[in-house]
Amino acid sequence: MAGSWLDGGGNGKACSPVEMVDAQACKGLMTIVEAGALLSMGTTSDGGALGITVTIDGEWRREYVRSAEELAAYLAEAVPAVEDLMGASRPSAAQRQRPRRRKAS
Repeated sequence: MAGSWLDGGGNGKACSPVEMVDAQACKGLMTIVEAGALLSMGTTSDGGALGITVTIDGEWRREYVRSAEELAAYLAEAVPAVEDLMGASRPSAAQRQRPRRRKAS
């Protein structure tokens, strides 16, 4: 089925994460990390999109963005949502005592 509707996904261009992540986007991404969530990023196998995965307590959400504008829109939604989710469960900054391991006799 050459030339069918199914061939029309994406725009055929490779995305450039280096160009997409400006200072404002970097601040948003690091705010997610600072809130305590696990942040993972990588490009799709064809290089056409940047995949962003946020994991909180074993639950995760993945989104794909193809431009700086899409990344900005994603972060405008993701940052406040992650901060809200992590607000109640954020661990204290105080250092905890770690139990010492006993030597085997």
